[in-house]
Amino acid sequence: MERNPLIVIGVPTHDEGDADTLFENWQRATQADFGCVIIDADEDSATITEKVMKAGGQVHVNQQPEEYLFPNYKSESGAERVAACVNQFDRLYNHDVIVNVHAKLPELSADLLRALMYPLANMDVDVATLVAPLNKHQANSAEFLKAEIEWNENLRIHVLENSRAGRVINIARNVSDLTPGVEIVRHVPIYAYKRASLDRFVRFEPTIREMEERLEPERALSNGMRVEAVMADDFT
Repeated sequence: MERNPLIVIGVPTHDEGDADTLFENWQRATQADFGCVIIDADEDSATITEKVMKAGGQVHVNQQPEEYLFPNYKSESGAERVAACVNQFDRLYNHDVIVNVHAKLPELSADLLRALMYPLANMDVDVATLVAPLNKHQANSAEFLKAEIEWNENLRIHVLENSRAGRVINIARNVSDLTPGVEIVRHVPIYAYKRASLDRFVRFEPTIREMEERLEPERALSNGMRVEAVMADDFT
């Protein structure tokens, strides 16, 4: 099935972050050449907004107040804001895949974005994300999310050398919360949602574990959504 992705790079609310890093990620996403790329900005994000627009990019300035985006809570996932942005920008549902890229991710390559489309070819998959090898420091730090994957040896990601893909079984901040003895990988917070799946995701209430541990995929997993991950061996 032919896809028409929309890549949304979010500027943190009331925080421009590192404008240079965000601009570089916008350039790489544009170079991926497999969909439309927009910056989801707010009215305080003048620096990055001006820089992207001068380069010919599309910036969507969110007009809705924060109370509308987070009516009963403020989720750490950012999916509510992305959904609100997309439903304003693409009201006619021209885009059937939404790729949510965090603003400050370093060294985001075009091939990593392309790789996310492979798991979504399966009609049963709702969300695709990235994982990477886990070093000792990351394994011992709750700052990094860890994931347990059921690898699909029959699925190869041709745009990434020696890559694998598989279903996310569990995700946690502490290795001790995952199955002992299995391979544990680091989760990279880039998400590709099927449009209908994103609409479903934001209608689910956040779980207690998601809120307490800031686990974005937990809401999807706990509600039976299928999340698959692509291994990015060279992600730093």
